[in-house]
Amino acid sequence: MKSALELAMERTGGGPKLTPEQKKKIEEIRAVAKAKVAEEEIMAAKKMGGMDDPAAVEQLKGQSAALIRKIEADAESKVEKVRGGGK
Repeated sequence: MKSALELAMERTGGGPKLTPEQKKKIEEIRAVAKAKVAEEEIMAAKKMGGMDDPAAVEQLKGQSAALIRKIEADAESKVEKVRGGGK
């Protein structure tokens, strides 16, 4: 899952060149993040399935969305460190 900036950089040949090790590490970081997001979505769906209170469902959706944003932000932070942007 590449950002629009990454795709544009690849097309134009710009940006820092990554080593195979860096590419592998970035792929691993993104795979772990994707798995964590999927796990959160499944757990939230299970919890919501047994709820009757619409307000509680909305609250859980908000909490789940916040956690997913945090997972994604943490992953991107780690990717930047691998690229050398967070030395």
